[in-house]
Amino acid sequence: MMRVGILGMGMMGWFHASTYRKFPGVELVAIADCSSERLRVKESVIGNIENDKEPVDLSAVARYSNASQLIAEAKVDVLDICLPTFLHARYAVEALEAGCHVLCEKPMALNLAEAEQMIRTARRADRLLMIAQCVRFWPEYQFLYQSVRDGRYGQLLSLNMYRMGGRPTWSWNDWFLDSSLSGGTILDLHIHDVDYANYLLGLPNQIQATGRKSEATGSYDIIHACYGYDGGPQVHMHAGWSVAQFPFNAGYEAWFEGTFIRFSPAAEPVLEVFDNPVLAQGCPAEYEKGDPSHNVVAYFLSCVDKGEPPAKCTPESTRDSLGLVEKEIAAIESGQTVSGRV
Repeated sequence: MMRVGILGMGMMGWFHASTYRKFPGVELVAIADCSSERLRVKESVIGNIENDKEPVDLSAVARYSNASQLIAEAKVDVLDICLPTFLHARYAVEALEAGCHVLCEKPMALNLAEAEQMIRTARRADRLLMIAQCVRFWPEYQFLYQSVRDGRYGQLLSLNMYRMGGRPTWSWNDWFLDSSLSGGTILDLHIHDVDYANYLLGLPNQIQATGRKSEATGSYDIIHACYGYDGGPQVHMHAGWSVAQFPFNAGYEAWFEGTFIRFSPAAEPVLEVFDNPVLAQGCPAEYEKGDPSHNVVAYFLSCVDKGEPPAKCTPESTRDSLGLVEKEIAAIESGQTVSGRV
């Protein structure tokens, strides 16, 4: 039996708690959070995505108010870190040193130094470390990934990705709004599309970026970034937190040589392929649907079970995505094009 513990019972902690019970041979045995209310009921948790997962019975699960105590006492094989970003490196290192395999929520850490520390510790402890960059496991984004890999639509010419929503005023102690704790929009929200671009196409040759800072967060609440790939596609990414609250929205538009693909969760169908040169008429894409949170957990548990490194989402690659965000900030602040190569 593989024993699992979760640190942090906010939105993602409850998502993952609902997921682990679906795997035979896996048992969620312990959870930790500084809030006794969040340890009891998911209804006490507010987020930007509705938690519509089935209720999960945690009556037999040990509860801890201290993360280090769980790591020391619960004897888990896998530790799932769903804590605020500024705590990721600290508890990932602590868990790895205690002999746990670690699945950690995105972003990996607040900076490259912390990410490197996590990687070094995982190597030294001979434990698996994976960052839950869920867009790599999102069915509609996997469709695009496979389309690029197998060349079914020819060469990818251009890709536009967007991700936006209302400013997260609902977080514990407003940690999202403190860029020293969350990294702000550019690191918490925009990192999804940055990481996917890295996963899909690798490191870009050139990065251009603009951003608008807000006094409320002290960070870039609106970001536009353009990646250039020599001999390859151009990628544009737009992300932002708005003072006005509106439903979270994310999607993409991909131009191939003779085909246009649009993923828009608000549309029906959500994923559509346009390949008619005369009529503006699309058709639903054929792809395997699924729950990205489930896919992330399933993949990591499989890697642990087989003793194989997470090749689809290595910690080195997610560290590089963090590095790309830092390069975007350099491009914004210098007004210059910067190299995307590490």
